[in-house]
Amino acid sequence: MPKRISGVSARLLECAKSEFLEKGFQDASIREIAKKADTSSRAVYTRFPNKEGLFDAIVGPATEKLIALYRDYGDTYWAEYQTTLEVPSFSSDPTEIYSKMMDHIFDHADEFRLAIRCLEGTRYKAMVEALTEINCRHLSKFFAMRGAENQEITLKILHLLTHTFYSGIFEPLQHGMNREEAQFYVKKLCDFFVSGLILPMQQLVVALSACLFFIAVIWAMVLILKTPKK
Repeated sequence: MPKRISGVSARLLECAKSEFLEKGFQDASIREIAKKADTSSRAVYTRFPNKEGLFDAIVGPATEKLIALYRDYGDTYWAEYQTTLEVPSFSSDPTEIYSKMMDHIFDHADEFRLAIRCLEGTRYKAMVEALTEINCRHLSKFFAMRGAENQEITLKILHLLTHTFYSGIFEPLQHGMNREEAQFYVKKLCDFFVSGLILPMQQLVVALSACLFFIAVIWAMVLILKTPKK
């Protein structure tokens, strides 16, 4: 078997990233990627199974590192409570892990843009779902330890809210924010979501009821104003 030339794989990955960013996955050409990398199409297929495999070699390390970053944080944070069975309080600085995650996203902005835009966003969707599952796995323990009622319903709602949160983390990248703006945004995002999760469920129900009552009052006022006077 002929010995592979050093540096070809790195050139292929860099040229492929540029090609995917410019043309998208469907229109990207293996032949053009090989040409830009000063090699042959055969060299691509001896290193990667197909175009999708080449794409995953670019995007995969960045997305997997982000998932691992959050998984390690979650496992470390919850480990001490698994033996004591004490009900944990949320971190005094809940934005710390998300600030690190945002830095990672911006450190690999091109890779995450590709994950979002290409292959119908399948890599992006899988990544968000993985983050959601990790978060829900830990938070389900939190609700169980607190003895929350209607846990099955609570966890379904929690999954939807958590999925919305992790989808929201990538909004700065899609809306052209810089790193500083993105860090400010993620802190506000955490304030919005985390504050709701640390409220006792009874308080959450009361707050929702108050909102519904307020909406009903406004709607009634609108109907009154629209009713023709006799």
